[in-house]
Amino acid sequence: QAVVALISGDAGVGKTRLVTEVVRQATAEGFIVLSGHCAELGESVPYLPLADALRNATQAPGTASRLLDALASRPVLNRLLPEGETQATAGAESKGMARQQMFGAVLGLIGELAAATPVLLVFEDLHWADASTRDLLTFLCRVLRTERVALVGTYRTDDLHRRHPLRPLLAELLRLPSVTPIRLGPLTPGALAEHLTALAGLRHGDLDAVELNSIISRAEGNAYYAEELLAALGSGGSRGSGAASALPEDLAALLLSRVERLSDAAQRVLRAAAVAGRRADDDLVRAASGLPLPEYEDAIREAVTQQLLVPDGADGFSFRHALLREAVEADLLPGERTRLHGVLAGLLADEEQRSSRPGIAAELAHHYLASHDIPGAFAASVRAGAEAERLG
Repeated sequence: QAVVALISGDAGVGKTRLVTEVVRQATAEGFIVLSGHCAELGESVPYLPLADALRNATQAPGTASRLLDALASRPVLNRLLPEGETQATAGAESKGMARQQMFGAVLGLIGELAAATPVLLVFEDLHWADASTRDLLTFLCRVLRTERVALVGTYRTDDLHRRHPLRPLLAELLRLPSVTPIRLGPLTPGALAEHLTALAGLRHGDLDAVELNSIISRAEGNAYYAEELLAALGSGGSRGSGAASALPEDLAALLLSRVERLSDAAQRVLRAAAVAGRRADDDLVRAASGLPLPEYEDAIREAVTQQLLVPDGADGFSFRHALLREAVEADLLPGERTRLHGVLAGLLADEEQRSSRPGIAAELAHHYLASHDIPGAFAASVRAGAEAERLG
């Protein structure tokens, strides 16, 4: 019978690695593998993962001849190949007919191939899928029944903002009995330590405990982030110093690419929150950002909707990932960072006079020191030490 698996997880958590292993095993067992990727091209290239899968399969030695023979009788699919003929259609009725022909041709092709050999059909990065690909996915999930077909799709959960068009589709598909959700979470510290130790032995030699713990703490279970941090150590970094190395340039660019899509006000809020720490108090960030309340609320809602910040308790927010906060803070200009620390120090000093919240003196010492107020940092450090001793 036909089966569908939808694999979800944050970027870098291991979706592609898992699918690569599935493809390897399916190929070894004699499956015909049709695997394609969506791309961040909007609606400009319809059926992109299907076209990618067909092109890859027609170039594979084991399946090329069979697939080309099957495509020869289906010109509507043949047109998806780079050398295929294009045919313009106009009007809603023509487009509807063309879509019906496309869906029928895909179902016929898969059925013909599966009659002789099991088929693995993979659509990766569905968070970038265009409307035609989403419709095709819905069609296949609902009509595939007894065909020997395994359909696998992957998507990033951290890219699914609240208005993302894939969200309502997933809600419907996951109700179908043939669809299995596979949610990949972060690796446990033990599993990540095992992975990093094996990689370090292959690439860089032994990894000491301080370096290993630093990477595990910063990566928070994300295998790709951990591998990039390990690679930065191997290329120089801060080996042996016990200090956290700077974020690798490629990883920082990947993290900041999501920040750069936000409005100027939302980016301003993120910069204030990054300087405040992994978890930031709502009132503190609003005051540090300098935005009027209505503009601040719109900005913070945008950052939460885009899944860069997540609500943390009744009165605060935290970054979705610690390395995202690192990347935003590292992107600040030196003077900008110093001034923000100074603003936060002033706000916390006022709070300290009104509140006995544990830990406030330690936060104050950190911000005073980062704003180059050495006397203020010294005095706050003494108070923080006394508080720590009192609390045991």
